[in-house]
Amino acid sequence: MAIKRYTGKNYLFEVESTPEKRKVWFTIIAIDRVSGHFSHDNNVNGILGQFDFKEDDPRMEESDWLLSAKEGQSFQATADRMFKSKSSLKYIESALNADRIEGEWANVRPLE
Repeated sequence: MAIKRYTGKNYLFEVESTPEKRKVWFTIIAIDRVSGHFSHDNNVNGILGQFDFKEDDPRMEESDWLLSAKEGQSFQATADRMFKSKSSLKYIESALNADRIEGEWANVRPLE
């Protein structure tokens, strides 16, 4: 498993890629920097819209995506650009704030 970490104003982000046979499991986890609440957030619109999916792709509904190796490399590069861009990061954090208003993230982990 490979994990890349990024720091935003309100959230820490972990982008996980886990190989499985000739495919890759890909997920983005957002962790609230104050409370430690976290969620797998691939399917939040602010994140989902950054990736190249067709509208009817059933993977869009999932919080973990099973990708081809080529898609995995492409999605990792997209995530890297997304989390290194201040404007993109601000947009994503705003989308996550809205998502949290809809329902509190139940999962909590200790902050390091």
